[in-house]
Amino acid sequence: MIEKIICDIHGSKEMSFSCIHLAMAIDSKKQVGFFYSEAEEDLPQIAWCGECEQYLLDNGEEWTDIFQAKADFKMLCSDCFEEAKNNESEAHLR
Repeated sequence: MIEKIICDIHGSKEMSFSCIHLAMAIDSKKQVGFFYSEAEEDLPQIAWCGECEQYLLDNGEEWTDIFQAKADFKMLCSDCFEEAKNNESEAHLR
């Protein structure tokens, strides 16, 4: 079971993660690209922006410590995750 978190806006929801760029784009409504992986068993969904996707493509698609520091993943509730996804013109499942 995916852990629940308390969101100031949506209340108790399942946990997910996004890069800092996507998290910041929720409020600004800026489109930054949306790449994500589906939740697997007990692991939450995770998403990253187009800039982070390009970094991955340019660097062998490995989730290194450098990439993770650049992405600076933030915890989101599942509703905030969907809001970020819905803000984009298209979402890319990876």
